Amino acid sequence: MIFENDFNNLTENEIDLLNSYFDGYDYQSSSHTFIANYIWRNTHKLTWQVIGEYLCIAGLGTLETEEEEYFMSFPLTRTGSYDPDKVKETIETAEAMFRQKGQVFELSLIPQSLVPILKETFGDDVDVEHDRDDDDYIYLKEDLVALSGRKLHQKKNHLNYFLRNYSFTYEEATEETVPEIMEYILSKNQYKLGETPEEWKEILELENVAIKELLSFVGKGLLSGIIRINGKIEAVTLGEFAQTHSKETVIVHVEKADDRIRGLYQAINNEFCKRLPAETIYVNREEDMGMENLRQTKMSYKPFKMAEKYTAVFKEDHC
Repeated sequence: MIFENDFNNLTENEIDLLNSYFDGYDYQSSSHTFIANYIWRNTHKLTWQVIGEYLCIAGLGTLETEEEEYFMSFPLTRTGSYDPDKVKETIETAEAMFRQKGQVFELSLIPQSLVPILKETFGDDVDVEHDRDDDDYIYLKEDLVALSGRKLHQKKNHLNYFLRNYSFTYEEATEETVPEIMEYILSKNQYKLGETPEEWKEILELENVAIKELLSFVGKGLLSGIIRINGKIEAVTLGEFAQTHSKETVIVHVEKADDRIRGLYQAINNEFCKRLPAETIYVNREEDMGMENLRQTKMSYKPFKMAEKYTAVFKEDHC
């Protein structure tokens, strides 16, 4: 990691400190939790540093290129608000670190609500672009539970077929079932490799690593659901609350099911959402990464809204 002398490695030792920043503002983004960053920390070489009053997360961006290109998240606040002058100071300090290492300074995964702050602070010195592939799909929990109306009629039919034709059990993950869950994930992804375009195969392999890390949070705040048929795991979902102090929004990081069993995907989604707390209003099912089949699936559930994300590149001579 080129910033090893400037930034710190992401470890569980700092979970309380970092959560104070992740919880400090309603980012409405699946990328803005400790767990979401922790499970990808090795793949993306994620590191952190508090610069001024804000937390900065830096890491490796595109994995497809041989040359390492790094990015930084928009500075995270722990106060619920932003001071434009202090944001400018933090970003310019971080930018100097990037320039010193010969890196183009780029902010990625910027929530839509923070774009006005960026434009107000830097004006024409920053180019901001919407990154559709990174937008999160936000659903109303009640819609995913009821599956009512003509738009979701087909989903309801698939679910009803499953309920009529299969006897199943539902449970949450425990430390004892983690090895069995991981075995299921590996077998599921191995099966998917056979029908996955070559350019996406590495993502599935990296996902295995991230899910193993994710399962280390069983019993430590991870939300989970498992469907068994004849005692065998056939579907798994894993997620978390978007903020540690609020149950309003749940993020679903992983959902796996045997797509040869009609209605199973609808069942694991439905059973999981039915058991969420009454306070939960929204379910964030993450982005589609530009994968067309994934985009079609996520759109077919008729999202309540999209949580847009942006990237920003600064002119070299603006400081």
